[in-house]
Amino acid sequence: MLNTLADPGVQFVVQIDDRRPRWVRDLERFLPLKSQFVLTGNVRDLQTRDVGGRVIAAPLSDVLASTFRDAGYIDTVRYDPIGGFSVLPHPDGTEGDGDGLLTRLGLTPSEGKAPGSSDLLAVTIERLMALEGPPIALCVDFASRLVVRPDALSASEHALFTRALVLSQRADPRPVGPERAPRFNCVVWIVEKEGDLPDWLTIDNPRIRHIPVAPPDRNTRRSVASSLIRGMPGAREATTETVAEAERELVDATEGMLLVDLNAVAQLARTEGVAVSDVGEAVRRYKVGVTDDAWRMIERQKIRDGADIVARQRVRPHISAMAGAA
Repeated sequence: MLNTLADPGVQFVVQIDDRRPRWVRDLERFLPLKSQFVLTGNVRDLQTRDVGGRVIAAPLSDVLASTFRDAGYIDTVRYDPIGGFSVLPHPDGTEGDGDGLLTRLGLTPSEGKAPGSSDLLAVTIERLMALEGPPIALCVDFASRLVVRPDALSASEHALFTRALVLSQRADPRPVGPERAPRFNCVVWIVEKEGDLPDWLTIDNPRIRHIPVAPPDRNTRRSVASSLIRGMPGAREATTETVAEAERELVDATEGMLLVDLNAVAQLARTEGVAVSDVGEAVRRYKVGVTDDAWRMIERQKIRDGADIVARQRVRPHISAMAGAA
């Protein structure tokens, strides 16, 4: 199903794609219903993203920007306590009118960025909810760092989340595109665990949706293995069977690891020239660091002559025992 916004340059597609992470599908499903979201769990890892039919590992912010763009959002604004506000690039790499958008939010931008304290964040959320035009999303990253103790908020912390609570109840969706799909100007709070935010903001709040981000399972690792393996030394010259075996070995050897780890393994292989046929060695180096593999240090000639060497070692003690008896 293809929908277009009032802006003819913006299109979005709503479709079922099983290769997308579950949390992405959950987020898209509830965009017409909820004005705020809380993402928890594996939020510091890379996430899978489909680019031209190829699945890659991308930063969470890139996947969020792509998801919102596909759902009809004109732009995605990111906030963190250190960098302040910034407008994320569009999935196709193009830049929107970042300064113009931030100015509409009452900020003082420069090159698509604007400083901002937590007090200014509270005001900006209120301005965002009231902003007219195509929908906009605000992602508050490292939101757990906005409070010292969720059960003992300071006056400014309490004011921020009280405003967020009230606005979550007051927010109204607006119809988007020819299908008139409802969309909010929404806020996404990104934290490690749900308890990082005040309980009274999230618990039993029907206008806020909690979405856990799960660690990568085997299928997720397999989906990005192909793009990672093809960047390793010798992959272009390797046979199809060699590449396929390397993909299987990468998936098997990285059980329990994150996508950021898999990406680092591939980068380490490129840096140190580990061939695609030896991907297990790249994983080993990443896991244990710089070590000497004792098996690789054994001279191949000694391995081939192993039987003779063992036989000589057995004969020498026997000769010595005989000499002692004499």
